[in-house]
Amino acid sequence: MKKKRKVMQIMFGVPLLAIIAFTLHSCSDSKAAGHGNMALLETPFVHPIQDSVGNWDEYIGRFAASERVEVRSRVNGYIESVNFKDGDIVKKGQVLFVIDQRPFYIELKQAEAEKLRAEADLNRTTSDYNRIESVKDSRAVSMEEVEQRKQIAKSAEAQLMAANARLEQARLNLSYTEVKAPISGKISDDFIDAGNYVTGGIANATPLTTIVKIAPIHFYFEGSEKDFINQNGVSNTPVTVKLSTEDKYSRTGVMDFVDNEINRNTGTIRGRAVFDNADLKIESGMFGRLRLIKGNSSAILIPEEAISTNQSDKVVYVIAEDSTVHVKPVKLGKLYKMKYRIVKEGLTPDDRIVTGNLLKVRPGMKVAPSEDKFKVQQDSTSVAYK
Repeated sequence: MKKKRKVMQIMFGVPLLAIIAFTLHSCSDSKAAGHGNMALLETPFVHPIQDSVGNWDEYIGRFAASERVEVRSRVNGYIESVNFKDGDIVKKGQVLFVIDQRPFYIELKQAEAEKLRAEADLNRTTSDYNRIESVKDSRAVSMEEVEQRKQIAKSAEAQLMAANARLEQARLNLSYTEVKAPISGKISDDFIDAGNYVTGGIANATPLTTIVKIAPIHFYFEGSEKDFINQNGVSNTPVTVKLSTEDKYSRTGVMDFVDNEINRNTGTIRGRAVFDNADLKIESGMFGRLRLIKGNSSAILIPEEAISTNQSDKVVYVIAEDSTVHVKPVKLGKLYKMKYRIVKEGLTPDDRIVTGNLLKVRPGMKVAPSEDKFKVQQDSTSVAYK
């Protein structure tokens, strides 16, 4: 009985083993076939470009009016009219305020009357002196009287000069009743409305408004000592600037001033550039970012999106000759035209830089390289300042 059971186990066991072996072999063949037919990841790449780019330093600063004036009255009186709208562009010599002129007309008429009286006195005393002086040789009059009449005539002449001075002062005060713009520029609002009394003169004069000249406009910034130590002839050095709301450095100007000493507390020196601001888009007090052009130099450029981060290092993926992916650490420079990155160290124009599928590629992975076109747009600053 036992012998019979053993024979049956052998008879059924052999085919079962054969079936299992065939199944395993088939699965293995299927996996092998699938692996052999797996497509490689198509990976776009570009070659770095070596080009001449503008070399610059960047600074943050603030715009300020090239001229600023506080408008004040030179005479006392009541404001009769305000002849501008708040925020207007005014011209030099334009009448801004008119102060009640009637008291000054009265002073002018009084000064004219005093002049006439002084002229009459001078004519009378001069005539008296001439008449006595003509008969002094006949001893009809004494020498003392001749001298006295001479001094009276001289005194009348001095009184006429004083009357002329008072007349000119009266005319000047009358002209001051029209408060005119001392410069051309953009005016603020009126600090004093019509009907109010203002104090004029030098001390404690009432401020009426302000005018700023913003075309041209100045840009002030501070830089370190080393930024300026190698600048040969800072005046007329070209600069570009962009506002906080702008993406491009489209506004051009020139350096026109560097301070005469370095700040001992901060170790910085103050610089100034000037921009024409013909469109009046820049207001005094705005912030901006300035580039101080320092000429052109050769540099390696790559697309900004090709750069990855490995902990604290900046790296790029490169495709070797055998189509495997490798990692290269790079030392980066400044961002150029907001989309190209200057590479100081780590790359050559022959490298193939991965620009696509960056989340899928891994070091050592074999890929199907696909070259993309990479062209750097010409930099307007490098063209303008070669």
